[in-house]
Amino acid sequence: PGVGDDDVQPSAEFLDAAVQAGVNILVSGATGAGKTTFLNALGASIASLDERVVTIEEVAELQLDRHLPDCVALQGRANNVEGVGEIRIRDLVKNALRMRPTRIIVGEVRGAEALDMLLAMNTGHEGSLATIHGNSPRDALDRLVTLAMMAEERLSGEALTKMVARTIELVLQVRFEPRTGQRRLVSIFEVTGLEGDVITGSELWGLDADSGRLTWTGLQPRCLTKMAARGVPYTFSAGRAR
Repeated sequence: PGVGDDDVQPSAEFLDAAVQAGVNILVSGATGAGKTTFLNALGASIASLDERVVTIEEVAELQLDRHLPDCVALQGRANNVEGVGEIRIRDLVKNALRMRPTRIIVGEVRGAEALDMLLAMNTGHEGSLATIHGNSPRDALDRLVTLAMMAEERLSGEALTKMVARTIELVLQVRFEPRTGQRRLVSIFEVTGLEGDVITGSELWGLDADSGRLTWTGLQPRCLTKMAARGVPYTFSAGRAR
């Protein structure tokens, strides 16, 4: 949202192919930046009718069941006035793994469920999606590591950093522009690996300060290999990316 047709089409086609190919995607942004709306748009790219998708949220906002024939929506719940009845997001993620999903979509990762989501992405649930609070793609990845450290398993930061670097493939940064009232995608960031104890990556599309448009940075995405392996009909070219 918030960009012209000329600059949104190449990035939108790429993201559509990425979702179909089962690329693990994290949507990052501040409160009110449009993360859930963008997650709904990404979910609409799930093309296969054979997919079994489980969505997990605290507040029901995703509407993927409108176009996916096999979509199960799970919702967390707080304690009642007697202090009982809580259903944690982490419990729902664990339960979702027993429901034979092809993908798991978490409305917002904000606690120890980050670890379970990462484990799910590493155990055959490729193409899973989630949102997280973050002011930049790198901030979002660091926050994901921090949240996973909150889990009772108490894994080390080093182990979790490696897990995030090997699991998350794309981070999409969305932002609210107070001056114009637009909520827009400002960066498509691809995770490339680990350098020491730092997660490395490259920006594939970024917001051009002069034109205010989302423009290709000139780097070829690594996940094209995954798209080709999955038989997704997408051909990347420099002319098309621009």
